[in-house]
Amino acid sequence: MRRTSHLKQSDPTYQDLENRIQDLEEQLTSLQSCTDDALSARNAYQGFLEFLPYPVLVRDLNEKITYLNPAFTRTFKWTLDELEGTQGKQYVPPYLRTQLNTKIKAMLNSDSDLRMSTRRLTKDGRTLKVALRVGIQKDRNGSPTSLITVLRDITMEDRIDKNREAMNRISMALPQYPELPKLLSYITMEIKDLLKVQVANVVLLDETSEEFYFLSSAHDDPYTQKKIEKLRLSVDDMISGQVLKTGKPMIVIETSDLSRSYQLRDQKLGYEVKNVLLVPLRIQDRIIGVLTADNKKEGQFDQTDLETLSTIAGTVALSIENARVNEELRKTYEDLKALNSAKDKMINHLSHELKTPLAIMLSSVSVLSRRLETLPDRHWEQTLDRIKRNLKRILEIQYEVDDIVKQKNPLHRNVFSLVLEQCADEIASLVAEHTGEGEVVQKVRGVIEDTFFPKDLESENIELDRFVHERLQILEKQFTHRRLDITPRLEPSFPVKIPAEPLRKMIDGLIRNAVENTPDGGDIVIRVAPQEQGTGFIITDHGTGITPDAQKHIFEGFLSTQDTLQYSSKRPFDFNAGGKGADLLRMKIFSERYNFKIGLSSTRCRHIPENADSCPGSTEQCRQLSLPNWPGCNGTTTVTLWFPA
Repeated sequence: MRRTSHLKQSDPTYQDLENRIQDLEEQLTSLQSCTDDALSARNAYQGFLEFLPYPVLVRDLNEKITYLNPAFTRTFKWTLDELEGTQGKQYVPPYLRTQLNTKIKAMLNSDSDLRMSTRRLTKDGRTLKVALRVGIQKDRNGSPTSLITVLRDITMEDRIDKNREAMNRISMALPQYPELPKLLSYITMEIKDLLKVQVANVVLLDETSEEFYFLSSAHDDPYTQKKIEKLRLSVDDMISGQVLKTGKPMIVIETSDLSRSYQLRDQKLGYEVKNVLLVPLRIQDRIIGVLTADNKKEGQFDQTDLETLSTIAGTVALSIENARVNEELRKTYEDLKALNSAKDKMINHLSHELKTPLAIMLSSVSVLSRRLETLPDRHWEQTLDRIKRNLKRILEIQYEVDDIVKQKNPLHRNVFSLVLEQCADEIASLVAEHTGEGEVVQKVRGVIEDTFFPKDLESENIELDRFVHERLQILEKQFTHRRLDITPRLEPSFPVKIPAEPLRKMIDGLIRNAVENTPDGGDIVIRVAPQEQGTGFIITDHGTGITPDAQKHIFEGFLSTQDTLQYSSKRPFDFNAGGKGADLLRMKIFSERYNFKIGLSSTRCRHIPENADSCPGSTEQCRQLSLPNWPGCNGTTTVTLWFPA
């Protein structure tokens, strides 16, 4: 009984067995579900890696490759069959193989990702610059299981950045190298480093001899570089000749097929051209030469290299053309300078040659006038007055020219003064020897000094309002025959520091010009007033005005604002008396020497817009000729002299 009771208690019932079976079935179902989820996740993970556009490499803890995605094969050409189970040394440059191992070991201890830029090899031998990131994959317990490496090819980005930086450096260097040889030397060195080539050359065409010559070269060997820069080669002896004929850039990957045709070239250059990139140097529709890059050190020339060199070629061609134009301008300037010097010497010579005969003629006319006074008939006076007036006019031109030349050539003036002073002493001694010391000797020397010696004028403080008032009173007596409304507005102001003689010439000249360009019935305003920490002299005439074209050259000298056919020589201060054209040039030169400013503004009368148009000479006549509702003379000219305080 006891035994039977024991068996009944220890043996499971049918229900117990059924419950346990159900529990096992549930556990199996759960396990199968987890396995399916894991398998699904694994498949999704692998699909994601294969979808990634970036190369991915998976290594175990022994650094053996267990997986790589299709992007890795597309980028580096290596397949999983070739690298699986290896450490992947095939795609790592020899000089970098220990670098990554060292950094990965340090990374395992620091529990952080590794990021770096480095280089990797493709199966076909190219070297790519890559951005690399290595992470650690761990299990549920946090233990490392594998290393995942993600790479990104940044070779093109790096080249574009370097190209941009190089172009920026070249553009910044343009103003720093005003001399063409130094600029081209800098640019060829940039090309050599940027494209990683052995040689970079700027080759120009000599159209006369149909030869190429090397304007600039950058070579690894300085001796060869100097040799290249002295060479001249026939157009047919260089591949550049083909670029010259076609006008198209060329990439020659392998020159072995052409080596026989260009053996002479290599011998003269001192190096063998194995591969070359050539682009034309263009100026508008003309090719002046070729920019070349020889013997690429890494890889082959590609389209990016071609675009880079073409961009630089534009800068080189423009710099060469600018240098050529500047050289022509310099030569032209030197020629003009020589001609201008010869012109000044001629004018100076003629000026001095005129002065003495004119003085003698004026003196002779005065003597003749005195002798004719005894005659009862006085008709000769008008003729002699006309002769005197025109002789003085010529003499005034001589004075203006003398002022201009003396200011422009102070060195010549000083040398001439020294020689003339010695001559004056000799003449005075000669006169004294024959006539004795006395009044005659002093008079002879005085005439020589007054006639020929330039006077050293000393600046003085002049009250401009009083000075202008005095000059106006003197000058008004010479144009009493004119009907003009002259309004002086002379305010006390800062004294001006200038010699009185040039100031007199300027004030007289400006008043005379205003009177001669204002028709009868017109008005002139003369002002002296404080102005911008200085003193201003402003004269405004409401007369004919000056055309815009004439205003551009008004300070150049000997420019008449009238048409040549309209020009006539009248009495001073007559309307349209015909100016000599040198007054404003002389004033401009005075302004540079005595430190004041001169300015001019003018509006041409609308009735006479061109120089060839003539004014009737009276505001009344002008109104009669004008259209209804049109004003009479409405031209205006204002000249300003500003003297600093």
